Amino acid sequence: MDMAKLREHVRTHDLKVLRRPLSGEMGAPYLPLALGALMVEERLTFPLFLKVSEGEGGIITFRPCFEEGEILDQSWCDSLARAGIDRLYCREEDAEKVIAYLNNHLLLAGQDSQPTRKRFALMRDHLNLSLYRAFQQPLLAPHLKAARNSLENLGTLIAAGGFPWKYVWELLYLDYTLYNHSVNVGIMALAFLVHLRKPMQDCLAAGLAGLFHDLGFIRLEESLLHQVEPLTEEQWGQVKKHPGLGYQMLKNNGQIPLDSLRLILEHHENADGSGYPQGLPLAQQHPHTRVLFLLEIYDGLTTYRPYRPAHNSFVALKMLQEERGARGLACDPETLKNFIKFLALP
Repeated sequence: MDMAKLREHVRTHDLKVLRRPLSGEMGAPYLPLALGALMVEERLTFPLFLKVSEGEGGIITFRPCFEEGEILDQSWCDSLARAGIDRLYCREEDAEKVIAYLNNHLLLAGQDSQPTRKRFALMRDHLNLSLYRAFQQPLLAPHLKAARNSLENLGTLIAAGGFPWKYVWELLYLDYTLYNHSVNVGIMALAFLVHLRKPMQDCLAAGLAGLFHDLGFIRLEESLLHQVEPLTEEQWGQVKKHPGLGYQMLKNNGQIPLDSLRLILEHHENADGSGYPQGLPLAQQHPHTRVLFLLEIYDGLTTYRPYRPAHNSFVALKMLQEERGARGLACDPETLKNFIKFLALP
């Protein structure tokens, strides 16, 4: 299907556009980019693609829809929006070009007083790509700093007053990859603690912990994240190492506060003291461990996985209420109650 034919299908809505990732992928050859994060009537510095399902077998392909050097026309963005398309895809190899493009857009958005939703989408995608590069590169520090700067910009936007909390849920990516999940948890942790009126230092520490809580998985077999069958005892033992691995990878990095390091290490500690890796009783856990624990599970339940569909919020909250450790409830009821109130905010 050539570009002209693809665009005709978009106009007529005769196109099956997919939002979920290809099965078994932790990273992907194509990375999501929100339609709202693009600069209309400006020249693209990279090509953009649609993820579509074609043929009787529903083969998933990425089809080019905008060329590098093309001016992004408003009418085309409107056509995509009318077709229910809220994101396009860039190639992994163009990630640095896209980050530079988003940096430029962030400067323009700040000058032009863009609507809050657009700025939030832009910051979210900048953070997503910055974290993707951090997870892919052997030299973590430069990309970690970029991710931290993106998170701080988001914190400023969210804490400014009058922020519509519904944007948090509308702009999360519900197709699971390790970095999408990490950005979701980081944004939710930041926003939830801002809502609870915690000091910004605490909000950012929790947000950073959310961004890097699963970093240790990059030192493990990728298949552990996507296995359909139940994990063996040996595999489960490997999975339990990821909080400690992430802690070790970050403990000497000056960009990560001590509170964030502690939250990364503790994010699988249960409220009843039966979690891992340390089995800490509630009284010995960081005050915000219960927040990160809850958000990590909530995002895991409400995102698509290759072995199951995403659960809706109601089902996920019920599962969280019923989740038990060896000695009692895994989630702290007070934290869960506050989170349910947060979810209901406009």
